[in-house]
Amino acid sequence: MVNHLISLLDYSSLDKVFVVSHDWGTLPASRFVLYYPERTLGLVLLSIGYQVPGMLDFDQALKNSKEFCEFETLGYRQFFDSDEAAKFIESNLESFIDLLFASNATLITTALVPLGKLRQWLRSGRRTNRVSFMTEDDFDVIHQFLVNAVRSKLNWYKAAVGNINWNDEMNLDPNIKRPVLFIRDALRYPCLTPFWARQSQYISDEEVIDFETGHWIMKEEPEAVNQAIGKWIEKIL
Repeated sequence: MVNHLISLLDYSSLDKVFVVSHDWGTLPASRFVLYYPERTLGLVLLSIGYQVPGMLDFDQALKNSKEFCEFETLGYRQFFDSDEAAKFIESNLESFIDLLFASNATLITTALVPLGKLRQWLRSGRRTNRVSFMTEDDFDVIHQFLVNAVRSKLNWYKAAVGNINWNDEMNLDPNIKRPVLFIRDALRYPCLTPFWARQSQYISDEEVIDFETGHWIMKEEPEAVNQAIGKWIEKIL
């Protein structure tokens, strides 16, 4: 994926860029900076911090998050990794989208991420109000994206649980040699603040900003996020 991005830069005659990412996008974005630091000016991580190359012990990760947060923050990945997940989601798509974009932010920690809870939600076909920023057009786009081939989209999680990238990354220098802006969603998992603080040992130039939002930071506070990124870029340039 990183090589595809480099090919796009070459085709567009772009030498160096700022890499901006959210959620799963933070993984290829951070690898972009690790593999090709000379092609980057800085890295912006939204919601999810820097995931250092390493083997994921999934069972241990569940235990650790249970200790930190009193619930398994990665419990939903066990369901996504299962062979039945795609069929469950496709059969209960509106229920699934409701939960991903629930206006009640506490549903993330009670109905989405803990072990077994997402399966229960979909099995019962539960519904809830969606976030106010989601327009009908937004919903149509997301629905169309998910209505077919959910399995291929869930392969992100299967790859993570299966450590599919480890052979490529095992000898990779984990230190990020470019400035990093980490914009956190302070309302979602405040219990993980100590966990994300550990990334600073791999980042020599890091700025952290907390937004009082849920997971979809750039949708909840688009102007404020753009301003924060713009000011940070100006300091670097």
